[in-house]
Amino acid sequence: MRKPNLFIVGAPKTGTTALYEYLDKHPDVYFPRKTIYYFCSDLTFRTPAIPESVYLDIFAGAGSQKIVAEASVFNLLSPGAAEKIKVFNPDARIIIMVRNPIDMVYSLHTENFSNGDDNIKDFEAALNAESERKQGRLIPPYHNAPVEALYYSGVGKFYEQVLRYKSVFGEDKLHIIFFDDFKADTELEYRKVLRFLGLEEIMPDTLKVVNPSKVPRNKAYLNFLLNPPGFIKVTGRVLFPHHSRRREWMIDFLWDFNIKYKARKPIPVALKQCLLNIYKDDIEKLGKLLNRDLSNWLKP
Repeated sequence: MRKPNLFIVGAPKTGTTALYEYLDKHPDVYFPRKTIYYFCSDLTFRTPAIPESVYLDIFAGAGSQKIVAEASVFNLLSPGAAEKIKVFNPDARIIIMVRNPIDMVYSLHTENFSNGDDNIKDFEAALNAESERKQGRLIPPYHNAPVEALYYSGVGKFYEQVLRYKSVFGEDKLHIIFFDDFKADTELEYRKVLRFLGLEEIMPDTLKVVNPSKVPRNKAYLNFLLNPPGFIKVTGRVLFPHHSRRREWMIDFLWDFNIKYKARKPIPVALKQCLLNIYKDDIEKLGKLLNRDLSNWLKP
């Protein structure tokens, strides 16, 4: 049984889906699917954690590829995931992608609303609901991501999250990608990833934009996908077994049918300043930790 030896651990809305799709096309990389929430079981999910035997079965199709990988973006947010991954595979390599936290959480809210993980459409209202949600109230009934994904102000505080992985895995096993760099020169940043992994620099046919901003076309259809009738659930489990790539493909197809791509409005100036006050200290500490000038993130 091959154990995964590469973990793209987050953060959400930083380009991880694009990186996954590029690597998935490399002949020396095996991805059974993108998201497998196993190591972040200390976060609060609606469904129970899967046992290790089920987790390992997901990688049963791995062959002789040099890299066996998974990409679960809330492993970065999880307080315990770094240590669990280290115990599971001490030789694992880690990729972290970070972004200006204000842009990231704004984008995360848009995605959460589009897929039913948040039912508060207004971003500022969702931010103001955090204290209620931490008391277990105002949680969407069919929320599939961890509940902590709704605590937007905390999701964007990267310093402690990155520090955990740097402390556990050290410099050699950890690769950090800044979203701004990835967007400005995707090919260069992808080649850096291939060198970090010791892979031949085989490029995908295209380095297209992946997972842009989107909204649901039809709310009724979205609710149907979130809570289908019982007979459809039963049939779906037979035809598309849990944790199979076939199931992931079908779910993606059904979801994509109901989305349209739409640019987000700019964050209101007053709200952006409020978020900047929340993140200022964390951004400064992250810049020192990674020896990176992040002053551009501090501009109002």
